[in-house]
Amino acid sequence: MTFSQKLKYILSEQNISQAELSRLTGINKSSICQYLSGKNIPSKKRQGVIATAIGMPEDYFGNENFKEPSISYPKIPRLTLTETAGIMGVSQRALALAIQQGMYSWAQALPGRNKKRPIYFINAITFAEAQGIDLEEYKKCTCEAATPTGA
Repeated sequence: MTFSQKLKYILSEQNISQAELSRLTGINKSSICQYLSGKNIPSKKRQGVIATAIGMPEDYFGNENFKEPSISYPKIPRLTLTETAGIMGVSQRALALAIQQGMYSWAQALPGRNKKRPIYFINAITFAEAQGIDLEEYKKCTCEAATPTGA
């Protein structure tokens, strides 16, 4: 399969849009469109960034022997930096620095557009497990606290 075919396949399987891939990788939408159309092929390094961002092995696109999975991958639930900082009771800045330094296994900082600002990928499931919390219960509590009473 060509790079374009593999990218189309995995985006479809994981239900990831071009815009979402752009946000996850920091690669602009027009480049992603060109990759999908087969007009351009990204460098090996950029292929690795794309593969990692969508939860595949870094060599997914370059590995000729890689078999297409026979099952589809569920969409990974994510948290925003703001949500995560709020749950942890830390500032967004402190959390961002810790993620950039690789202090948490449940989060990673991906290069942002033009490498100006990273994009934070925070896996909600592994975060909840590491923190020992039930995100559904947490979200209920925060929603109830935000709902005015006696209205």
